[in-house]
Amino acid sequence: MSLVDRIFAEPELREFPPVLVDVGAAGGVHSAWRRIARYAVGVGFEPDAREAAPWNAAQREFKRWIFCPGLAVPESPADGQATLHLTRSPQCSSTLPPRTAALAEWAFADFFEVIETRACAATTLETALRAQGLGRIDWLKCDTQGTDLRLYRSLSPVWRKGLGVVEFEPGLIDAYEGEDGAADVLALMACEPYWLAEIVVGRTPRGRRELVARHFGGDAMKWYRRLAPPAPGWLNLRFLRRLDDGIERPDRRGVLLAWVFATITDQHGQALMVAEIGGQQFGGELFDAMARASRRSLWWAMAGALPGLVWRRLWRSAG
Repeated sequence: MSLVDRIFAEPELREFPPVLVDVGAAGGVHSAWRRIARYAVGVGFEPDAREAAPWNAAQREFKRWIFCPGLAVPESPADGQATLHLTRSPQCSSTLPPRTAALAEWAFADFFEVIETRACAATTLETALRAQGLGRIDWLKCDTQGTDLRLYRSLSPVWRKGLGVVEFEPGLIDAYEGEDGAADVLALMACEPYWLAEIVVGRTPRGRRELVARHFGGDAMKWYRRLAPPAPGWLNLRFLRRLDDGIERPDRRGVLLAWVFATITDQHGQALMVAEIGGQQFGGELFDAMARASRRSLWWAMAGALPGLVWRRLWRSAG
């Protein structure tokens, strides 16, 4: 039995498996979840039927799978529906209208062309999950094209307190009317009990379609998007809950999951600290095994990075 198997065999996690929620679930199962999906309850919200197919396969990976074809919104609408702007690219559909004039400066502007405006069934995250018999979220991944932050803020304090990981994909270029931008997300999360564990910058070339066509030909845009020098357009942000002194710590279930989440996202220094905290707070050989595993993972990570460090130093000294 692997260490992860042992952790998920603990009574707290057998009775209450982790709940992993993906809002705006285009593209299928989140890669970070694949190692633990068979122990977890997966929930996907995706109102655009064009993106539902990858999630049909997800039900085979999770312990329990729930697909919600409607919209997750910050406040329940009176009539149970909200407007969805379906764009040419399904990944760009949003409850917020695209800012056409601002997007015209970017090579992927046609991705945001609205092809249909549709009323969709809509409800809050908590209402949707309670209807499925769920009373918590352990890992929340949001890619709602402009409303990630307000969706997170709509959760009650009790639900927010239980979150171990939060992921957002805010924009840098004001692609939607009234969107929650990257600066908004970073400002709020600096005041929340999380630390920024990963940031990936999404990039796309800047350039007007008519200008590219005039200088490179009418069919050049698809190659321009792939080959022209890109500029930052959005961020993928992952926050892990802090376990610092002075911050209320989770129960044993939460500490076990904090170690698992840090481990599967390659934050082995954090995982080692969590194992130490768990051992001090709860005791038991399991936390000792977790600490040994994290220490071993750190050694391998540092050993793998050593050749690159040596090469960079040799290169600098040669220059």
